[in-house]
Amino acid sequence: MLADSLLIRKKLTILLFISSCSVLLVATIGFAVSDWINSRNVLVNHLQSQASVVGNNSVSALLFNDRESATGTLSSLREEVNIVAAYLYDGDKAEFASFKRLDHLPSASWPTDRSGLVDGFLYTKHEIHWENEQLGYVVLYSEMESWQQQQLERVMALAWLFLGALIVAIFIANTAQSVITTPILKLADTVRNITRTRDYQLRADKVSHDEIGTLADDFNEMLHQIQSRDSELQQARDHLEDKVRERTDELYELTKKLEHQAFHDPLTGLANRAMLDESLQGAINFAQRQGQQLSLFFLDLDRFKGINDSLGHDVGDKLLINLGRKLKQNLRSSDTLVRLGGDEFAVLLQDTTPREAADVAQKLIEAISEPVDVDGYNLQVTTSIGISVYPEDGNTASAILKNADTAMYSSKEAGRNQFSFYAREMNERTERRMRLENKLRTAVRHSHFEVYYQPKWDCRSLKPIGLEALIRWNDAEEGFISPAEFIPLAEDCGLIGMIDQWVMKTACNELLELYDGKPELLLSVNYSAAHFLRKDVSQQVTEMLAETGYPADKLELEITETVIASEMEGIYEQLGEIRELGVEISIDDFGVAYSSLSRLKQLPLNTLKIDRSFIQDIGQDDDDEVIVRTIIDMAHNLNLKVVAEGVETEHQYQFVNRYGCDAVQGFLFGKPHPLTELRDVLSKGDIA
Repeated sequence: MLADSLLIRKKLTILLFISSCSVLLVATIGFAVSDWINSRNVLVNHLQSQASVVGNNSVSALLFNDRESATGTLSSLREEVNIVAAYLYDGDKAEFASFKRLDHLPSASWPTDRSGLVDGFLYTKHEIHWENEQLGYVVLYSEMESWQQQQLERVMALAWLFLGALIVAIFIANTAQSVITTPILKLADTVRNITRTRDYQLRADKVSHDEIGTLADDFNEMLHQIQSRDSELQQARDHLEDKVRERTDELYELTKKLEHQAFHDPLTGLANRAMLDESLQGAINFAQRQGQQLSLFFLDLDRFKGINDSLGHDVGDKLLINLGRKLKQNLRSSDTLVRLGGDEFAVLLQDTTPREAADVAQKLIEAISEPVDVDGYNLQVTTSIGISVYPEDGNTASAILKNADTAMYSSKEAGRNQFSFYAREMNERTERRMRLENKLRTAVRHSHFEVYYQPKWDCRSLKPIGLEALIRWNDAEEGFISPAEFIPLAEDCGLIGMIDQWVMKTACNELLELYDGKPELLLSVNYSAAHFLRKDVSQQVTEMLAETGYPADKLELEITETVIASEMEGIYEQLGEIRELGVEISIDDFGVAYSSLSRLKQLPLNTLKIDRSFIQDIGQDDDDEVIVRTIIDMAHNLNLKVVAEGVETEHQYQFVNRYGCDAVQGFLFGKPHPLTELRDVLSKGDIA
């Protein structure tokens, strides 16, 4: 024990001694280096200050080529004992005058740096300027011997100081280790006795009230805990066995739940895509062995996104659950109903002929089209179904799925709310869509579009009051491509934002040119909901107005009703920012979504455009006539202007005029015109 105590004390003494020496050594070296740098900087700064004075006093000598005066100025440095030489150079770096105190001096060669050492002498170089013109240079040299002697004396003083501090450190280290190690060694003795005797009744003496004293208390408490460990361990063992059994049961239930989630949709509880892949492949294998047919339906709800955007995702989710329940009620227990995601479903019918599949598809279409009450909304949707049959339409699961999807798009293109069996020519339409998408990306990149303008006419005077900018695409290979075909494609591909921006900028520039910088009519441009999702509409419009110089009060953004009817975050703030710019806001295709009067009242709107579907039925559908009259009255009560679009007959015009519509637009008054024809159309002034 004595040997051990001497060992730990020796180690602690050495550790404290090394720590003290290290700190002293680092401090001494740091001070010496800092003092050396500071003293040298003082010498350099003094030399530079003298060079600046000499340079200022030598300006006139250099200007008038007075070498004698320059030499006298340099000789004034005799009082500076550290300066041993001074050189004055003209602007061409040729020696003009000099002063030397010693013979063994550095040559008057041209120094490259502003300051430094050469031949053991410290030098500095100073430029002489006069009215931004380089007149010459002053170079001063200083001897270093006295400075070096001074530094040596300081180093010796630091060495003696270091030695004294070292002696003090040894004494402190020896004293400190004794204070620290004594209570530790006593605690170690107690530990050895307990280890040897196994007597846990022993306790360590607390000889201090510092951390070591706390350690002794903790050690004694640990001994107390050890005495009661057996009973506690037994209790823990029993409890652990109970927990293991309980956890095993939970894991079994969780495994069953995860297995269900892996193959079922969390919203509707129906089978999911993973289940379909597994079931479809198994069904194909079975049908192949038995020589049977099977059918796969691909269902997509028509215009479900409008309900989701208008009424919110909660209503949309409840509608999906309700429709999933309807579909299941109209299928056999052996059929597999799957929710693929979003508003897409699939149905797998085993051992079913095409005729039987058609009957089932018609039954599902009728079931889906029945109105559904969700949170007080009487909702009615339709579905488009594509059907592929094994083995006629493919012999693999991926082929059957792909062809059913292709047939579904054919149903949508044919007018929705119907079913279509897959046919090989459908692939041509799919290829057409892919080809058109590639062309559209190229057209957007190279601006292969043109803007046409359709005037808006005052309903009373039939004078032009505005222009709607409409995009047209005349492809070099395919000719004219309808906006009804490429605009939805642009929305699906995420290109609609760039197209809207291009139309706005082009139309603004063209009308500025048409009206010599002072547009007279209100320009209306369509703006997609995609801009509002990115929450940068105000910034985009501001940048465009600044770039083109188009007046804000002559610009109107036309947004669809689904934008204001949606639960989109920040829509009120975004529309308010647009109105603060002076830009007007019009609601296009009004009447087809689910916007409420409270929303219309709160939003900063200017105009409502009645959807053309209502205008076209004037004279044929009394209900649509009532809707048109109601929209006009409602808009005027909200201090909004009303535009009837799609007016194609005199009867339609007379009807909206009779009930106070503010403006009309449609083929009755003329088709959209390119800029080259627009001037002639507007020059007539009116169409009365």
